[in-house]
Order: sequence, then C-alpha cells, then structure tokens
Amino acid sequence: MNKKREIEILAPAGSVDRMKAAFSGGADACYIGGKNFGARAYADNPEEKELVDAIYYAHVHDKKLYMTINTLIKEDEMKGLYNYVLPYYKAGIDAVLVQDFGVLKFLHENFPDLVLHASTQMTVCDTGAVRLLKQYDVKRIVLSRELSLVEVAAFKKEKVEIECFVHGALCVCYSGQCLMSAMNGGRSGNRGSCAGPCRMSYNLYAGNQSGGIRPTEKLETKPYLLSPKDICTLDLIPDMVEAGIDSFKIEGRMKRPEYAALTAYLYRKWTDIYLEYGKEYFNLDQSTRERNADVEKLSDIYNRGSFTKGYLVHYNGEEMMSNTRPNHNGVLVGSVKNVITNGKKNVIVINLTKDINAHDVVEIRADDKPTEPVYEFTLKDGKRAGESFEANFTKGLQMRVGLSVYRTKNETLLENINTNIIKEPIKKRIKASFYAEPDNELMLTLYTENSSITVNGAVCMRAEKRPIEAGRVVEALMKLGDTEFVIDKNDVEITLIGEVFFPISALNELRRNACDALYKALAEKNEKIPPAVSNNTNKLFPVPDFNPRYEIVVSTMEQLKALLKFTKNNKEEFEIFINLEHFGLNNLITGLDLVEDDGRKAYLRLPEIFRRSTHKKYVKYFDTVDGLDVLLRINGFMVRNLEEISFVKDMIEIADVPLDMVADTNLYTFNSKAVESLAGFDVHHYTVSLEQSLREAKLVRSNITTASKLSLVVYGREELMVMTQCQWKNKGACIKKLKKGQKPLPDILYIENKKNKAGGEQGKFPVVKNCDSCTNYVYQDIPINLFNKMDEIKELSPDFLRFDFLLETESEVREVIKLANFSK
Repeated sequence: MNKKREIEILAPAGSVDRMKAAFSGGADACYIGGKNFGARAYADNPEEKELVDAIYYAHVHDKKLYMTINTLIKEDEMKGLYNYVLPYYKAGIDAVLVQDFGVLKFLHENFPDLVLHASTQMTVCDTGAVRLLKQYDVKRIVLSRELSLVEVAAFKKEKVEIECFVHGALCVCYSGQCLMSAMNGGRSGNRGSCAGPCRMSYNLYAGNQSGGIRPTEKLETKPYLLSPKDICTLDLIPDMVEAGIDSFKIEGRMKRPEYAALTAYLYRKWTDIYLEYGKEYFNLDQSTRERNADVEKLSDIYNRGSFTKGYLVHYNGEEMMSNTRPNHNGVLVGSVKNVITNGKKNVIVINLTKDINAHDVVEIRADDKPTEPVYEFTLKDGKRAGESFEANFTKGLQMRVGLSVYRTKNETLLENINTNIIKEPIKKRIKASFYAEPDNELMLTLYTENSSITVNGAVCMRAEKRPIEAGRVVEALMKLGDTEFVIDKNDVEITLIGEVFFPISALNELRRNACDALYKALAEKNEKIPPAVSNNTNKLFPVPDFNPRYEIVVSTMEQLKALLKFTKNNKEEFEIFINLEHFGLNNLITGLDLVEDDGRKAYLRLPEIFRRSTHKKYVKYFDTVDGLDVLLRINGFMVRNLEEISFVKDMIEIADVPLDMVADTNLYTFNSKAVESLAGFDVHHYTVSLEQSLREAKLVRSNITTASKLSLVVYGREELMVMTQCQWKNKGACIKKLKKGQKPLPDILYIENKKNKAGGEQGKFPVVKNCDSCTNYVYQDIPINLFNKMDEIKELSPDFLRFDFLLETESEVREVIKLANFSK
C-alpha cells in the first residue's frame, strides 16, 4: 500500500445538478456530456453556456470535469466538431473521452494540449493498445469492464493513467462492440441511443445442425438471459488500489442526484479509510459491518437483485446475472404473513425483517413473477423490524401468504442524502485581508492557497463620532451567503488606520464585488487560448473505378473446401480469410495446406476480442516452428482491435516478412479521419462499418487523403454481441464441467425476444460459443444480402466485396458464391 497515492473518485453527471450532488458527496471529478456526441443521448445534458459554467464551478472548487465525446461521428458531422469543442476547450475542460479514432486524430491535431482519454467504448483489453494510443498522446485509458484485477495490473508499467468502472450497471456485451440495438431497433449504442436490448426478456432455443443450422426446441430458462447485475466493489478497494487503478469510475448518468451523491460519498469514504489506515483496519469486523450497512444503502438507491463484484474477480457465471428482473429490485423487508378477506375487509398482515419508514414505497411480489408486482403502496407510518402490521389492498388481487415485500423507495435515506450531502454544498475556504484608512479607498483582498484578488471600494472617512470597530467588519465579511466561499473569523485580517468610518452597505458591496472577482479568477484559471485551426492541405485520394475482387471469410473446414471447389476456375478473383476464432488453430495447418495445394495464399482473421490470455496463446503458437512457417505462408491478417494491430506489428518484426493488415468492420470508420488514423497505425485497408449506410460510406471514401483499400460486406450475419457470459454455463451445461451422464447442449443456441411475433427463424438470433476463450457471440437472425443494392455499391466503388460465412453448409456457400458473377 502507498499512502501517498491519490485515487480519483469519478462520478456520473447526467446534468449539472447531478454534478454538484456528486461533488458534494466527495467526487474528485465528474464526466458529463454536452448536447451532441455523448453516449447518453437521453440524459439531461446541458446546453453550451450551462456546461461552460459547470466547468468554471468545478475549477473554483478544485474539481475536474471531463467531457464525453464517446460516440462514432459521421463524416458530415465532423465539420461541426471544432466549433462544438472550442468553447469547452477555452473554458479549460480537463479532458475529453473519445471512442472514435477519427475524433481522436482530429482533436489531437486541432487542440494539441487537450487531455484525451480513451473511452471504454474503444474496448481496450490488453496493453498492446497503449503504444498505438500514445501516438495521439492519450493520457488515460478506461479499460473494458470485463478485465480481471490481474489483467488490469498489467497496465501499471505502461505509464498511462488507468480508469475502471467500480460501481453501477454492466453491459452484457463488451462496450463498443454491441450492434443489437442498432440492427434490431434503429437505436445505436455506438451513437449514444442504446435501447437496452440486454434488459429485455428472451426465449432460449436449442439449435439443430442436420440439414442446415436451425432453431428447434425451446429450452426452459429464466427470462432475462442477458441482464447482468450492477457491480459494487467497496470490498475490493484495497485490491483495486494495488492493481494500479488511478480512477474509480461510477456508472449512472441517467440516475437521480441522490445516487450520484451517495455513491461518490461512500467510495471516497472507504478509499480514504484504506489509504489512511491500511488493509488490516479496512477488513476489521467492525469495518466490515459498517461497510455492509453502506452497501445496503446503495442497494436501497439502486440494485438489480443484489450486487456482484463484477469481472474484476469473476470471469462469468449465473450469479452475476439479474435474470429474473432487469430493473431496480429494491430491498427485501418482509413477507405476507396472513390474508384477511371477509365482507368488505381486504387486509394483508405483513411481518417485517427490516425497519421501514413513513413514505417508503413497497411492492408485494411473487418470487416466480418478480417483474409483475401484485400490489404497490406508499406507507403512512414507519415500522420496526420484527413488527407485524396490516395494510389494505384492492379486492380481486391475487394475494396469498408467503408473498415477498420489497422496499423500492427509501424515503428517509433520500431525505438524509439531500439534507446531509446535496443541501450542504461544497464551499471554497478562503482568507481575507481588509484595509481602511481615512481619505483612501477601502481595500479588500481575498485569497486561497494559489490565488488572490484585491478590490477597492468607497472612500473611507475619518470618524466624527463612533468609529467602525474591527469586530463589526469581521462580522460583515463573514456573511458570504449563497456564494461559493466560506471563511473562518480567524482567517480575517483587519487593518484600520486611525478612527475610520464607512457605511456597512459600502462594505457589503465591496465583499460582493470581491467574491465575484475571486470566483472569476478561480473559474478562469484553466482557460486556454485556442491554437490556429489545422488546415489539411493534403490531396484527396481518388476513388478507383468499380472492378471489385472478392473476400471470402470461412469459419469451418467444410466451407473452405467448398470455396476452393466452387472458385477453382476464377481463383484470382477471390481472397480467402480463415476465421480463426471458429476455424481453430488446431485445423489451421491442414487448411493452409489445402489452400496452397490449390495455388493460393490466405489471410487469417483474428478474434474480435484479444485479451491477455488470447495474446499469450497466439504468441506461443507463432513462436513455434510451425507457427513461424504459417507467417511465411499467409498474406496477412484481418485485425479487429488495437491489440491485434500491435500484435501483427510484432509478428512482422519477428518473421521479417511483409504482412498486410485489413481492418474489420468493428475498427469503425465512420469518417475519413478514422481511415487516416488507421493508416497512421500502418493499416491501409478498411471495411465499411456495419452501421453505416452506403451513402455515408461513399462520403467517407470521397474525403480520404491517404491510399486505403476498401471492403464492403455484401453477405453474412452481422455479429451483434460478443460477451464473456456463457449461455451454456448459465444453463449448467458448460462442456468443461459436464457431469457423468449429463447430456450436452447443442453447439449452437438461439435467443428470441419474447415479444417477437414473427414466425419461423425471423427474430431468433444464433449464439455461438468458443470454449477456448470462453466467449459467446450473438449473430443476426437473417444474413444480410446487399446484391439488390448493386447500383449504390457501384457508386461507392469498393475494392473488395466480402462474403462472411459462419453457419453456412456447402450448398449454401455454393449458392452465395454464384452471386459473385451477378455483381460484375
């Protein structure tokens, strides 16, 4: 433990009120969005002036404010980015969180001294990403929530600040990789408008591989298959500090001010306890009991069926899932002991296990239907644990003995937070020096540790009768009222030369003017003068004529053999990509032999997520004689994240061979700057992002200033989610832990939104597992097919058209490849 180390408590601010509540609670910094480009489009995001004032407020109180521009920005939106950022830059915004590589490049070029943070939407999972992000002087990385403490600790040596989520909601999919909301609801999570598909209820089906992959029988399961519990890591604070985390980030920009205040207060409290007194004191029985009580307060504010410590200590598991209720669960406070329904009387008798308060809201629920409360009411009076009390209910409701009673709103807790935290706003402690001398202007100096201002006022007179006393001056100067300052009488220095007189109203005006001047000085201390606009004079790269070749991604040996068979007569038109995540390293040599026997070379498509364990596996493989030989036999790699770009750079150096890199769809290129950013990473071949329209992709390509090849996926199932949560394991059917005689589940499962009314396969999304990396992938129900848009595709003029095969049989591969001739 290092007691000198400072840990930042970073709180959510969906509005300025929430920001102030969090600062009152003890947050060192807040993250907040403006009206555009933030990942919470439906938060109460402030207008420009309000956000500038919020920056000033933070700086007056020695706090920091980080601005979120953590979405993907389209080409036609980029022209407004400079003027959007400019007022916040001038006001001294402390940092900007970024997802889009193009935005990263643009901000670095146009605001060189602006502090940049890599958002968790960048899906940084290993240290290989750091050296690339440092090209743009990124100071901090918000790591993917899925990383363990061991994986987090690996970043300590990278000389970059590390920020991790420690409390609040978890996405089931790796942040930045989810297309479920965009593709099946038109609301993009990467554009700040996620519809929350992971909080919806689903059916689960077994897959049948005979005669093609199809969903078959419905499996019995809990409804909210994709809904994780919220995390709470108060108990893990010592481990998180020692892992090297610099900033403890609290999720929840959409939640109420009381949530922001309480979470900030408790994480500041227990972090300071650990830093001051050490791990032994932190883990004393008395400390643990107090912390458990604090966790219950957090549960009362918001929880989804208790908390989990998250991926920091769990890789996955059903215990991390809120699979019976996706929203606030409340706190269990009792049960129905008796039901009385005689005559006009409809009364339940509730036995309490916890204290409840006047104006608390409680729900009566059946454990088998937690999302459908039988009855909800507000209490008139408080009751003590162990007591029983009667409550009326509406006739006809399905009341019965044994129903659970949950409190969903703790009125006393909310009042306490408001009274003791929110309505006790932070004040800046200052000192004052007052000088008065006859025939001279009154002079007042206010100062802090680092700043001071002096203001002159009315002319002081010589007292003819009763002179002004020092005590009266002190009393007047301490009346700071609703200003942002507070002063102790011992910090007021009064100098009165001779017997002086001046109206108290003049002193009051002097004090007000001085406070205004000090606030302005403190607020503007971090203001910056904007640099000259970077004028890009590079020539636009010309768009080539439409004469595409084809990229075929294969995921099985059967698909590879079919591809070689059906393209034998025009093999020069087809590039082969072997999807290693599903094809497997064990089959790679055999696959490459088939490719070489046909006189061709292949590319290797790397996994979507490249965590430390996956990186080690691939390094170990390519460090062998066979692995090194593979590097000499391939054209290159399809890369899907920053870690893989870094990895391939290392492989090029090790093998001393040129290897091409093709950026896949999820290295998002929503704008030309993003394409140029990839080129800065030595990736000169990109793929149209799946969320882009052909018109948007054309606009990007027409504004590129670097030579980059373009691919377009015209057939394939979009990958909608990638997650560590395993549907097989959560059903008790992990292939690694099957009990003797236990029947395994099929290799492919399907999920279906319970509200789906379409028949057949529509709305049933295949789930594919990779047991080596313990990862699940959710794919679109119906493969995309863009061959009916060939006129628009010709206008885009991609260099390659891609077929992405996943579940297709030999006959399906043949039918799709036939479309290649049509495209000409």
